Amino acid sequence: MLIKSTTALVTAGFMLAVSSVASADDQSKEYASIAQLPEAGSVTLTGTVEGISSNKEFTLRDASGKTIEIDSKFQLTLHEGDRVKVVGVLDDKALGLGKEIDATSVTVIDAADESARPEPQDAEDPAPTEPSVKGGAGDDEMKKVDALPDEGPVTITGTIESVADDKMSFTLKGESGETIDVHTKEAVTVTAGQKVKVTGVMDSEVAGLGEQIVSAKVVMVS
Repeated sequence: MLIKSTTALVTAGFMLAVSSVASADDQSKEYASIAQLPEAGSVTLTGTVEGISSNKEFTLRDASGKTIEIDSKFQLTLHEGDRVKVVGVLDDKALGLGKEIDATSVTVIDAADESARPEPQDAEDPAPTEPSVKGGAGDDEMKKVDALPDEGPVTITGTIESVADDKMSFTLKGESGETIDVHTKEAVTVTAGQKVKVTGVMDSEVAGLGEQIVSAKVVMVS
């Protein structure tokens, strides 16, 4: 009886250890595309840097063209076009607007062609006051909402039509009179009627109710 009990305990311990290893492997699973990502948990995803919001935030594009925002806890040195492997944890974006990955590791697998990168400014040149963002229809700043692309970084100038009570979102009216919802990274002090320049990323609204601009930075225009 003693031998059988000991054998049973050893077998149970071995099965538990195998189960723990399997769980760890599942948590670190690498996914081939954004569409395959689970609702939550640790993930590994490889893709191309499409847009850079700051030295801690960028947009990752997979092979199918679908994008997801990456939020790193540490500073990164990346360039658009870099192919990178991201390890992190899936998290909900502000206001529940989809998912993002809180990155614990970002590794450059294949750096973008250096000849395609913009030339660095001379020391005598003044530093730019605003980030350079490429819109889907070119580098020019847009003024019409209906000219905005379906996805990617954008810059548009317009007039604030209304502001949410939490100051984290507002409705922007373009030159043509059409409007679009804008969601900012943090509360902004703006009022209806002010003219502003918005730099952010295009995204689909909840339940597919049109497009919106998220992760937006706002600059007043005199």
